[in-house]
Amino acid sequence: MQAAIIEINNNQLLVAYNSAAKALFTHNTLVLNQPFNYKKVFNLDESSNLDIQDDTIIVLNSQYFLLQKVDEQSKTIFILQSIEYLKKRLSKIQVVGRHAFDIFATESLVMKKLIAQAKAFSMQREPLLISGETGTGKDLLAHACHQYSPRGDQTFLALNCAAMPDDVVESELYGHAAGAYPGVTESKKGFFEQANGGSVLLDGIDEMSFQMQTKLLRFINDGYFRRVGNDNEVYVDVRIICATKVDLAGLVEQGKFRKDLYYRLNVLSLNLPSLQERKDDIAPLTKIFVDEFANKQGITPPTIDDNVIEFLTRYSWPGNVRQLKNVLYSALAQLTSSVLTTKDIVLPIPTTSQLSWINNIENKTLDEMTKQFEKEILLRLYDKYPSSRKLAKRLGVSHTAIANKLRDYGIGR
Repeated sequence: MQAAIIEINNNQLLVAYNSAAKALFTHNTLVLNQPFNYKKVFNLDESSNLDIQDDTIIVLNSQYFLLQKVDEQSKTIFILQSIEYLKKRLSKIQVVGRHAFDIFATESLVMKKLIAQAKAFSMQREPLLISGETGTGKDLLAHACHQYSPRGDQTFLALNCAAMPDDVVESELYGHAAGAYPGVTESKKGFFEQANGGSVLLDGIDEMSFQMQTKLLRFINDGYFRRVGNDNEVYVDVRIICATKVDLAGLVEQGKFRKDLYYRLNVLSLNLPSLQERKDDIAPLTKIFVDEFANKQGITPPTIDDNVIEFLTRYSWPGNVRQLKNVLYSALAQLTSSVLTTKDIVLPIPTTSQLSWINNIENKTLDEMTKQFEKEILLRLYDKYPSSRKLAKRLGVSHTAIANKLRDYGIGR
């Protein structure tokens, strides 16, 4: 049901109304450019003061409505919404919230544990810190946490902080006043104001400058901020969700991230496992992506050959879930039959220059780098030698030693 909207000017004259308002009132109640006594029209007591309370419940035509009054510079807007309609909408929102995490494949124990943890953390007000490798789905997890939370019916906005100049980050988050920048003639609300009552995701928080980190810390602590070019403080109620693909604790030790902000953010933390650590999820993920592609193309999903899952499971997936989706989409786009087989799927051939650990050693100790290199080698070779005995023979070590390492690193079934 469309909300009924009525506008009056500063002289209390009716200047506009929509079709929903026209259907709600008699024809002689809404007369343009004529005085509009809203207290009489909305059956309000003379003691009612909508300037103090921003909404109230009224009765019109034996129905309950939520009445809201919005004051602007040159006009006042009245918004009326049916309580029954709002109750139905709220019921739908609650259903969506309950199923917010259904988008994730959770056959693996590690994902079952993560989603249970995410549901518990979603209900809190404290900042949420989500970490994980590139392509693991940090943004999807953040949105699901928002939908599942009591804020699920409010706004969710996301900003990628990576490689953005301070003035852009500041303007996007906090907004700016007219004249704050050369050529800017109008004020602008930032993400925090736009998402008041909801959540804001700060992706790539590790790349935020010290200056912006300081300002963010203050906002998290008390909820107050100033628009750029404005001295007036604004208060909003926003939950901060941060995402990072690096070890923030390591950046703190190196002096590249504020310690006080790190401990303020790291109250509730979730770590998304790599696809290598959740290979039991490859089968349901494959089904999800095949069905998703077919739905977008308006075609019948192809049958997945029995050998496909085993073939995909043997690969190491350095690009994680995103890479799996891209590989499947590429195969499906070229598929000419009704069955998806291993011959249709092209996996990247790794080379020594593609070892992912080389690009991820900045915050690691020698022991951590050694283990990471060892894990990478085992992952690469396991594709070709998919058993502990074959791999042990290839590397010239005992079967027991290799079996233990495969178990420790979560490689194989």
